[in-house]
Amino acid sequence: MSAFNVESCFGADINIGYFDINEILDIMEIKSKVLNSKRVNKLISLHGRKERIVSIAMRQVAFDILEPTLDSAFLPFDPYYVNDYKLLNNRHERLYDAQERFLILCMSIATGRSVKSLKKLQPDLNTKELRAKYARKQSLFRYFRQELNEHTRDYILSYKARMNDQSEWESSAALTTEEAPKSTLEVASSERKASLVQKKHIESKCSPTSFDDEIVTASKLFEDGCLLLSAQIQLFKRGEQLEVSEMVKFCHRLIESHTRNNFSLMAVRHAKDVSSYLEQHAMGMAVLGIHFAKALKLSDAYVEAICLGALLFDLSRFRLPSAMVSKTTKMTSGEFDLFRKHIQFGEQILQKCEGIPKAVYQMLYDHHEKVDGSGYPEGKQDKEISVYGKVAAIIDAYDAMTSDQAHKSSMGPIEAWRKMREESGLAFDKELLSVFLKHIGNVPVGSCVALSNGRVGFVLTLNKVFQPSLVRQVYSLTNKSFIEPTDIELNKFANLRAEVVIEKEVDPKSLKLQFIDHIS
Repeated sequence: MSAFNVESCFGADINIGYFDINEILDIMEIKSKVLNSKRVNKLISLHGRKERIVSIAMRQVAFDILEPTLDSAFLPFDPYYVNDYKLLNNRHERLYDAQERFLILCMSIATGRSVKSLKKLQPDLNTKELRAKYARKQSLFRYFRQELNEHTRDYILSYKARMNDQSEWESSAALTTEEAPKSTLEVASSERKASLVQKKHIESKCSPTSFDDEIVTASKLFEDGCLLLSAQIQLFKRGEQLEVSEMVKFCHRLIESHTRNNFSLMAVRHAKDVSSYLEQHAMGMAVLGIHFAKALKLSDAYVEAICLGALLFDLSRFRLPSAMVSKTTKMTSGEFDLFRKHIQFGEQILQKCEGIPKAVYQMLYDHHEKVDGSGYPEGKQDKEISVYGKVAAIIDAYDAMTSDQAHKSSMGPIEAWRKMREESGLAFDKELLSVFLKHIGNVPVGSCVALSNGRVGFVLTLNKVFQPSLVRQVYSLTNKSFIEPTDIELNKFANLRAEVVIEKEVDPKSLKLQFIDHIS
């Protein structure tokens, strides 16, 4: 069978209101090739065509077929492209149209959402970033497969656990058939099977992974989270409720990623763009909130509540004038009075929603209060401030200090750590801050450091006593030049002559370095 031809997508009607993998494959003219694959054939023989696992396998095989096309060059993004194939005359325009529809269909396959649904979630949906990946030597095939994996992981793990347990389950049931009445046996068997499946499913999702393996998932989670938060802002602007259930599900994904390898998420948190600061700040706080809640040894329910609260408590700032929020100079007293109203705006947003935990409201109300009474809106002191408000104040401040904003640059993780320690007992609760600072380490993930071997690198992971462990070396001080990124474990050479240690903190901007450029 001939290779896939992207021009088969030219002029195709892709704006269907529901997701149907069969219809997409028909448009791409690869349906028969997908259905004839061994993987899909085997699953159809086991379950029939309507089982969800069959649809997932069809999507996986489709990307396998499309890999050569996805990892080839695409025409540069054209902001003036007209989405009407009847107006396109030359071959260049026709090819661009075909590529545009093809890439959007790939988004649909990866996410399991219809094109209409994607455009509703992201009104300005375009292919600019996708088209640029080839020039950056990034694999578009891997990107889409990772996206697909993220959207189907839970179901696949559940399916595998179900299939793995089936033979064990049948044997166990056979042994007990003569020992219990049928109705009792069925109930006990059902409960046991469900318990086994759930246990294996949870363990599989949270099994430890390496930094490099998890960073792919963490990066995608960060992107997904920012899109989800942007969608919530649009919903509220239209007078609709926030999708709280979707946000809770997203919190679960974040917590699972943190459990697999917390350093990957802590690294991705540094991905900040001034133009999207609000959403990225919320995501950064959610990551720090999970890290902090686990350090406090809180139960799963409270970890989830703090994560949700971190996503929501500052989101109301979108209602402030953009010119005021993005100004590069200090706010006037009048502007600051208006800024303080974002707490009131946030309360209005939360009150329209159902199922918001009390902890989220407390994080909103108290995240600008200070234990010495100098905060706002009520000037509360120490014990008058809720524990969740104190937690919110800490994660809000640390993420803000380590982020580039319109009015200031990041001060770096090490300097932020020192600055917050100075505010212990003044702005922040002493005991809580002590736990937070201990668990991020005094040389936190993302710190730029000079090593005793003459190289500069970024801290990726910490050891069990929260000291730098894995450092990614990116620059040679000896040669004053960038080098191929290489990782070194600082504690690996302990007690040997070749031991490498951190000598000092380095300002990455002075060497034109950015941590986020070196984590994947």
